[in-house]
Amino acid sequence: MAVSWVSVAFLAATALGASIGPAAEKQIVEKSICGKVWVTVHSLNIRLGVGQNLLDAIELNWDFSSCANLPNQIGLFGSRPTGWHSALAVYQVTSATGHIITNISLGEPDLPGGWQSGGGLRGPQCLWPWVGAGNEHVQTFNCLKIQPTWMEDYGERINKLRIGDLAIPGTHNAGAWRFDTEISTVTRDSFVLCQDRSIWAQLVHGIRYFDFRIAYYDFYDRIEDRYWLNHNLIRVRPLLPLLREIRAFLDVTREVVFLDAHHFPVGFYDQNGAPIRSVHSGLLHMVQKELGAHIAVATQFYTGPGTKGPTLQTLKDADKRLVFNYVDNTIVAENNWLWPILPHLWANTNNPTALFQYLDRAISTSPQPNARSPLFSAMAQTTPTVLDILFVRGSLRANADQVNRNVTARLASVWRQRANIVSTDFFLANDVVDVSIEISVERSNRL
Repeated sequence: MAVSWVSVAFLAATALGASIGPAAEKQIVEKSICGKVWVTVHSLNIRLGVGQNLLDAIELNWDFSSCANLPNQIGLFGSRPTGWHSALAVYQVTSATGHIITNISLGEPDLPGGWQSGGGLRGPQCLWPWVGAGNEHVQTFNCLKIQPTWMEDYGERINKLRIGDLAIPGTHNAGAWRFDTEISTVTRDSFVLCQDRSIWAQLVHGIRYFDFRIAYYDFYDRIEDRYWLNHNLIRVRPLLPLLREIRAFLDVTREVVFLDAHHFPVGFYDQNGAPIRSVHSGLLHMVQKELGAHIAVATQFYTGPGTKGPTLQTLKDADKRLVFNYVDNTIVAENNWLWPILPHLWANTNNPTALFQYLDRAISTSPQPNARSPLFSAMAQTTPTVLDILFVRGSLRANADQVNRNVTARLASVWRQRANIVSTDFFLANDVVDVSIEISVERSNRL
């Protein structure tokens, strides 16, 4: 089922869409007569029967609220739609906005365009699932994309934006995507894993901000083996290989990446709360060793509290495209290359309504005038309670299913003017990457 497309095109801000890249390789990957359709991946596993589950079910989404005449059907396709005869499944459209969860799995397709394990073609590329909508004919279509070079693709239009004015797609607990430690259990997986794609795949899909929770375990012999990415107290993956994935991506692109050492749950502090400087120093040495060639030194690029930071062009011209934010201000004050603590807009609720009420208010009043960082991150996920975890009520996947579609809608509307970083769980279940690109271009056009 997996199809690799040599596609170097993306929907421009026009009614019919547009393409970029060499003429021989042009292929429209998105088209709209009115409204919009997009493909996402269902975060929940669907139970089909005893011992049978459907993983990564494809979702078809639409917003036809701007259409005078509502398209009456929507379909899933294995390639760019040419007519309803080629659809894998067709569904009726009965509302202006909505979604359909299909009974067809994404599977495990390779990343297209040569991006499976290294640098590939510039521009967006399509994985195999396509969505099309219309009446007698397919008038609107889109695909599940990777966006490995979007900051380069739109460079002429967004390079003048300061980083605090960008719309940046991010992932919450980015390293919690698959255990690389002792055997996991269903319970732990339900409340620990927040992503289902590697750091490399997240970058290739277009994610540019990573929320890392870093722990230190001194029972490993080698110092570099002691640093792990955790979800709270649970070890998930060793840190070093993930830093190397980020370096490999920066080596083959002109993209800017924002790495946030957001929390140190184990091993970084004494019981009295004082930082253990040797542990912090070991981490900083590892980051400098692996990413030093790409690190943007804060004192060289940061413009001070209350500002929006450097432009993308400034970072690209200096070829310093890794912004490393650090949550401990004491350590930041001792290391001039670290970027100051990045505000995290966190509702700390397991109620989706309360989450969006909080984020609506918090984003509308951000950034604060005295904020040390030019960036801020909206943590667009709900938080399970202790009782949820103890009694295995729900899961992070179920929480994401209740939130992600509304995150897409909120970013496209209520948060459109002010959002900076939007961090989500199971990011393929929303359209934050494409909407962030659209908003960044829109903001640049207003300058």
